[in-house]
Amino acid sequence: MDNLYRERQVAQADLAAALDDALYDALPLGCYATDRTVRTLSLSRAGVLAMVTPLQPGEAWESLASRYPLFANHEREMQAMQGIDVRSSPDRRPLYFRADAIPEAVVAEGRGVSAVVVGPVHAGIIEPGRFTISTGGESVVHIDAQLSYSHRALEPWFEGQSVLALAPQVARVCGNCSVARSWAYARAIEALAGAELDAGTEYARLALAEMERIHIHLFDLGSIAAGAGYGKGTTAALELRERINQLNRVVGGHRLLFDSIVPGGIRPGTFADPGSTRAILRTIRDDAMRFVDAFLAKRSVLRRLEGAGIVEPAMARRFGAVGPSARASGIACDVRALAPYGAYREFSFTEERASAGDVFARGEVRRREIERSFDLLERALRAMEGVALPVPTELSVPEGTIATVVEGARGAESISLSVAAEGRVGRLHIISAAYRNWPLVTRAMEGNIVPDFPLVNKSFNLCYSCVDR
Repeated sequence: MDNLYRERQVAQADLAAALDDALYDALPLGCYATDRTVRTLSLSRAGVLAMVTPLQPGEAWESLASRYPLFANHEREMQAMQGIDVRSSPDRRPLYFRADAIPEAVVAEGRGVSAVVVGPVHAGIIEPGRFTISTGGESVVHIDAQLSYSHRALEPWFEGQSVLALAPQVARVCGNCSVARSWAYARAIEALAGAELDAGTEYARLALAEMERIHIHLFDLGSIAAGAGYGKGTTAALELRERINQLNRVVGGHRLLFDSIVPGGIRPGTFADPGSTRAILRTIRDDAMRFVDAFLAKRSVLRRLEGAGIVEPAMARRFGAVGPSARASGIACDVRALAPYGAYREFSFTEERASAGDVFARGEVRRREIERSFDLLERALRAMEGVALPVPTELSVPEGTIATVVEGARGAESISLSVAAEGRVGRLHIISAAYRNWPLVTRAMEGNIVPDFPLVNKSFNLCYSCVDR
């Protein structure tokens, strides 16, 4: 199988040094706990490495977050969900809370500093989150983000469920990255079952993933246009996204491609007519690239985007940024290039990066990735013409532990799965790109002005549901 999984026992006293070595040329994926065992994950060309650290009864976890800020929320989650005592954490507040017991926000103090609160209720239909902005005049000194108003505690509910029957629920953890998450989950099950898929199915999965990437990138660019006050750009982006969503329904059975990837293959009937899909995509491609090129060249838009929300490379690395948000700061982190899987192994894939780290750079990386996605779709659909895609393979899932990673539209999406007896979930841990990138949004706003918060926030355009899973 691709993206091999390895485990290494590491004592807690040796973990910091082991992480320094492992992360030198690898992508950090975070950490999670099962009972009294902590797994710290990273991804390199060799696949996923899990450093396994058992904790003795009564032994506390010494926080890694001061050394590696990317672990802060992961550790807070271990404390909340598994009851592990986390010592020396830079943020001791509970990660999850009740509406009647919300922790105080962290605010800056000093002469001339005031606080502006955004949320938790927002305009439109987005989910709740509270942002407390400390300002000196209009300049942002600090932002404290408090999410988890709608925490669903899905992972405890997953335990004991049938691994195979759970796939539709995994696909619906959020509506943005259904294909990426379903693919990661299917690959985890298939790796444990020792299943190998045919080339046609792998091309179909790649095509589904790239169609998802296009519609999310278009939505994100439309959101950037809204943040910049350019309504015409928002309307144009949403019209293009609607065309992709309608095509999704034709080729995969759902506008957001729910259940198009299933363990053992793809949904029967998916890509029934690859030639027709290619023809429609060519038309959408011409219109999409015309819009994106014009949008990112518009002088009034550039004045808003350039220099706003800068994320320096060192900051992106410290907070474990992934996806376009990291690549806009020059970080190499595309899983399709770092550790190719499925049909991506058939292509000479290079990732798209920029260096400025600002809102414009995050938009420009998406522009290039949209173009690359259309190229990949053309090649994959051409390879599928005249090929009869098989029905999903029936799988028997043995006991075991695995972790898989795929590249979603907003970055690395990982699944860590332990299967118990009779094909039941022992532990299922899901970490999304949004979960990884949220802490970076607050840092990107420091030094900017308050009115730019919607713009900078939408240049990441992260999901709340992934945090509130």
